Amino acid sequence: MEEMYDDLLIELECPICTNYMSPPIRQCVVGHSVCETCRKKLKKCALCQGQFTDARNLTLESLAQKMRYPCIHKTSGCQKRLTFVERDKHEERCNHKGFRCAMEKCNWSGQLEDLNAHWAAKKMTSKPYTSSNLCHTKMKNESFYVNMVNAFDKMFWFKCKLINQKLYWAVQYIGPSRECENFFYEIEMFKQGRTKRKILLSDYCQSIDIENTDLLTKETCICIPTETIEHLLNDDQTLVYYMRIHPVKSGKFENENTQGSSTTETYRARDKSSGRTKDQNRNRKMTIAPNKKNRPSKEGFVVI
Repeated sequence: MEEMYDDLLIELECPICTNYMSPPIRQCVVGHSVCETCRKKLKKCALCQGQFTDARNLTLESLAQKMRYPCIHKTSGCQKRLTFVERDKHEERCNHKGFRCAMEKCNWSGQLEDLNAHWAAKKMTSKPYTSSNLCHTKMKNESFYVNMVNAFDKMFWFKCKLINQKLYWAVQYIGPSRECENFFYEIEMFKQGRTKRKILLSDYCQSIDIENTDLLTKETCICIPTETIEHLLNDDQTLVYYMRIHPVKSGKFENENTQGSSTTETYRARDKSSGRTKDQNRNRKMTIAPNKKNRPSKEGFVVI
């Protein structure tokens, strides 16, 4: 049966990208069939330079509806065969899906369960982060920093970039893209010795499929001008802050913290820490005031 499927699937290979075609299957004036992805990219047929038409290859579409396609991660070990309707959903969540290392000059790609071992083999100076972390960023030169995060039995990438007098933070969920908004992260900046004055920013975790060039922008991450946080820097021009990851529970994040169309959500937190030790302050939960009492600045965050 599998050999029969393989023979028929050859008829469904797109002649341009060689991926399997699924409805709608478009045709050029000569009759060459291409997948929908290639049709959108091309102005003319790559095989004959003829114009594309609105015609569809109904014979191949009928065949495609009856076929069971192999998973795109077959070479990594997945043996499932699925209809084209089931395939996209499965491939996003497939246990054999490969994930790339987040280091810019690293070409490693592998299974999720192997990612921790790969990161450990790189002998990074810092250990993987957890759900709550004290971080330090030097504000003198442009830089890009990446670390792995292990929290809530999940894995994330934490990324920080300093460029053009702006500081960017983003956290990517390593897993199915539709699950990334089940988590959000906070950046809590403060000046050592004056912890009652702070800036707290928060946003949803992003999909692992987003490239760094698209991820580290104002629209998809937390961004703040360096001049805004100059008063929080230590004498050696180091910014100290907490990075925390939280699960979204019962819509609380959306309901309490939505402010217009901005992707960066803002909180107002008051430090009620008198009499507590430093360790107690680090581990305690923050009190979040209702939005109506917030005093957002022009930059979209709240100074307390």
